[in-house]
Amino acid sequence: MAYPTISTPNNINININTNDKTNVKLAKLNIDESELIPRLPNDIALECLLKVPITSHPKLKLVSHLWKTTLSHPSFFALRRHSSTADRLVFLTQPLSPATKPKQLAQTSKDDDGQQQKSDLPIIYHINVYNAATREWRTLKNIDVVPTFSQCVSVPHSAKVVLLGGWDPATLDPSPRVVVIDLAAGVWREGAPMPTARSFFAAAAVDGGVYVVGGHDARKNALRTAEVYDVEADEWRKLPEMAEERDECHGIVLKDENNSVKFWVVSGYGTESQGRFRSDGEYYNPETNTWVKIENIWPYAGDSPKYTVVTGDSRWMSVINGDVKEFDFEEKAWKTVNMGRIPKSVSGSSSISMVDVGGGRMMVMGNGERCGDGGCDGGGECKEEGCGGEGVYMVEEKIREEGDKKGEIDWNWEHVHAPNNFLGFPFSSSHLLI
Repeated sequence: MAYPTISTPNNINININTNDKTNVKLAKLNIDESELIPRLPNDIALECLLKVPITSHPKLKLVSHLWKTTLSHPSFFALRRHSSTADRLVFLTQPLSPATKPKQLAQTSKDDDGQQQKSDLPIIYHINVYNAATREWRTLKNIDVVPTFSQCVSVPHSAKVVLLGGWDPATLDPSPRVVVIDLAAGVWREGAPMPTARSFFAAAAVDGGVYVVGGHDARKNALRTAEVYDVEADEWRKLPEMAEERDECHGIVLKDENNSVKFWVVSGYGTESQGRFRSDGEYYNPETNTWVKIENIWPYAGDSPKYTVVTGDSRWMSVINGDVKEFDFEEKAWKTVNMGRIPKSVSGSSSISMVDVGGGRMMVMGNGERCGDGGCDGGGECKEEGCGGEGVYMVEEKIREEGDKKGEIDWNWEHVHAPNNFLGFPFSSSHLLI
């Protein structure tokens, strides 16, 4: 059986066994220019480079031009994804937490009577990254001011993360800004701005396109307009309008009744019904260039659908009123999932952030608003040095392989240690295997 070939810079050709998900088989490696590591076979040298965490890549690229071009090439990251060396990165748009908020975020001004009054500047957001493989946190510091409430969308096909829209922190007006973060090259760039400045919209990536739909404009008018961004071409294309206005809607990627992956827009509300979320949704059919309306998928008129998660490509889950629920597509009903003891910092939160990190795992983060003065889970304090509290968890699905309960599912809630400056509740999050 012939293995597929991935080409890398400097005439490196590698045949890999894609059936082996735990170890890349480097069956053939030819290089015409020079050795990656002197006196070391290039297949061994490449395996060494594949094992280095992505956070160390900037330093590795300074070693030589060959290392820089190799580590920046998309084929190198394709190899990482086929091996056990890939990093599972969770990107979160988070505000500065109270423990780290600088004093200059507050300012004084005079009221109409000339008296001093204190006011706060808009919340400052950062792009934070959690590496689920190495359990490390870091902040992307070189990006200019991140719009408040911007959407964060991962594009696996190109190893990029796209930030879209939100509010301009200086004016609080909806921003059309687009920022493209290229993880392979280790750089970021300004993308073509959105044709429609909007905020609180639905967004998700399908193949190489990022769909942006609904939300509201500068006058708080709910929108039904839709656009898709081609990340590689840096171009926008308008789509037909949805059937309904949908402010504060949520975008997910799910399969339709024909098992074809589609972009779905869940719930939202119209201009005249702010805060009363619709029970229906729509998905976009690219074959017919039309929107298909789906009834009875969000029965919670008082709850935002934003903090739900799709695991894999078929399981749609959420935490609703303290219970974890999964949507049954045949019965069109949300059903409670027995996930064992749910930490109070999750079940007691009014907002829950959930993101699929692959391998049967989800990262769950609560805002702790309902925990009370006593904190969560025995005080809400973690004894680990440098950890800010019991607010972040990795939830893993495990299937019993033996015993009387063989085949049954257990859920393991593992606390994720997070410093104070990474505990601000994320407005948006996404995952990228790289």
